[in-house]
Amino acid sequence: MSVLSDHIERLLDWLGSIGLPPPSRDIRIVEIAPGMGTPRVRREALRKTLEYEGRFQELMQAGYPWLNMSCCGVHDGLLIVAIEIPSPRPLTPGHATSVNLSGPANIVLDHQWCVDSVLTIE
Repeated sequence: MSVLSDHIERLLDWLGSIGLPPPSRDIRIVEIAPGMGTPRVRREALRKTLEYEGRFQELMQAGYPWLNMSCCGVHDGLLIVAIEIPSPRPLTPGHATSVNLSGPANIVLDHQWCVDSVLTIE
């Protein structure tokens, strides 16, 4: 298993342990920058786990103090997982990067896991 796959399994296991098993395990990953408002991403930016593994490994080795891995919700039957990178970029190469997990927002759960209220996919 890859580092990315390990963290995704951790996310899914954690969601299950708190009573929120996702309705899909067909995962797509999108990278987002921190900021205000609802992020907008192009559908082409959604990556399969295998497609994103190299980039994730690059991020883990870059020296970021943390990365956020968030289960955003479901879009067209796909479970959308966002990777948020800190900004500004305080890099400290050689230090371990913490991967923080978060689940879907309450508004997403209130709308049967629909991601539209927290992420716009164009």
